[in-house]
Amino acid sequence: MRCLLIAVPALLASTVPPVASLRVNGERSTFSVAVEESASTGYDIRIKCVSSCAQPIDFSEAIGDVPMGLFSRDQDDLVFSLWSSGSAYRVRVWQVSDTGVRKVVELSSRGRPDFLTDGAGRSAIRTYEADSGVEPFKPVLRSFIGGRFVVAP
Repeated sequence: MRCLLIAVPALLASTVPPVASLRVNGERSTFSVAVEESASTGYDIRIKCVSSCAQPIDFSEAIGDVPMGLFSRDQDDLVFSLWSSGSAYRVRVWQVSDTGVRKVVELSSRGRPDFLTDGAGRSAIRTYEADSGVEPFKPVLRSFIGGRFVVAP
């Protein structure tokens, strides 16, 4: 009877639904992206190839911030996420492809960031920077150029 009581909580813990989830299609592969609660770190983001995988891909990263959103724009194989970290927002972006997962950028913003397309049709993120809580926010636009987000000239 004691073994059954130990097994039931373990079974229930593995069936906890993710906080956020998304399916993303690569060139050939399909990926599952999920944000899950973690007792040790707060949250984990997990990106796993689930269909037509050229190679096994199972990426995970622990994140101590609180998740607010997870989405893809079907452009450049990018997965965007927005997190709350107390006095600032955090933007984290990963590039997901048939060959693997790589973190593209992690940005902070004092105001809620904007996810948009720049004048050249590229993915872009506008963050709002300030040295203190009393200064006006300065908008900074970064465009996805050459595989990374850079302040556009």
